[in-house]
Amino acid sequence: MATVDERREDDGRRQRVERRSGRLSHRTQRRLKCVALYLTALLVSVFTVVPVYIMVVIALQTPEATFAGGRVNLLPTELSLRNFSVLLAETDTVRYFVNSLVVTSSSTLLSTTIAVAAGYGLTRFEFRGKSVAARAVLFSYMFSPIVLAIPLYVIFYALGLLNSYFALTLALTAISAPFCIWLMWQYFQTVPLALEESAWVRGAGRWRTVRDVVLPVARPGYISAAIFAFAVAWNDFTMARVVMSQDEMYTITVGASLFLDRVTIGWGETMAVSLLISIPPFCIALFLQRYLLQGFSVGGLE
Repeated sequence: MATVDERREDDGRRQRVERRSGRLSHRTQRRLKCVALYLTALLVSVFTVVPVYIMVVIALQTPEATFAGGRVNLLPTELSLRNFSVLLAETDTVRYFVNSLVVTSSSTLLSTTIAVAAGYGLTRFEFRGKSVAARAVLFSYMFSPIVLAIPLYVIFYALGLLNSYFALTLALTAISAPFCIWLMWQYFQTVPLALEESAWVRGAGRWRTVRDVVLPVARPGYISAAIFAFAVAWNDFTMARVVMSQDEMYTITVGASLFLDRVTIGWGETMAVSLLISIPPFCIALFLQRYLLQGFSVGGLE
């Protein structure tokens, strides 16, 4: 084992070599990395936290307090729910919110079910064109929603399904399902086949093995897929705007965009509805983030 004097001599020798070569010392490089890391974290925090702070402050203040003194006041002295009361009394926010909950829940359930079935099939069964099908699933996710919106509009128009929860649910599922299938395909590959073989030896069938053995092990995977499908459906604007043409069928994102054209709706009410839109995804990410990180780390997205 090297003594203290020997380690000091090695450090001094390394520093002399670094000075002669013109390179930065190891300690300086480490400090620069720490500074770069903290600056990056600070920059990201500014661009993410500050907009949310402004939204919350304006939503919880009256217009008189927000514009007191002829400028925007971002240091609240008194909180108020006045903006939310205006939304509930003068707009269709509740109806838009309910519409979003219906189509988002339906699309999340349908996307997750399709992803589990297709992901398990791609992992455990061999069939002709399997690799092509798997690549096609991920490739289809690369399409922008507006690319799918027009063909889906034509199909729903021909079938008489426009302005219905069913049509919007199918449209939103078409966006989120490819990525969910790919995620579950990756996750099922981490589930040992020996677990299923052990269940089969004990007399369990395929369906019971999947239900009692595979799905409990793959819980982080399909919960991550469900969270992703929920985020896609809840934040969607394009599909809801194309498929729905009647005001009473709009989702909260489309309905909130209509507030910008109304004279009676100001900054406070707009920030209040933005805060309402942000609450469901925030709560889901807060309480299920453990599963989200596990599922996406297996999918290679961490």
